[in-house]
Amino acid sequence: MESKLIVGIIASIIIGLTSWNLKETYEISKSIVLLKEKVSQIEKTLDTKTPNKNKKKKKNKKKKNK
Repeated sequence: MESKLIVGIIASIIIGLTSWNLKETYEISKSIVLLKEKVSQIEKTLDTKTPNKNKKKKKNKKKKNK
């Protein structure tokens, strides 16, 4: 009888720890999604505010007719 009680207590502890772990993992996942969205928004604002130095400027060269 005593061994069944110990097994029940240990099973309850394991179930509790597993559910806590799942809850924390879900919270971390939500936090990561929010942080990625904020980084994306910051990148977009930086892209619109800073000129792109890598773009080649088109030169309007006039062709001479020979």
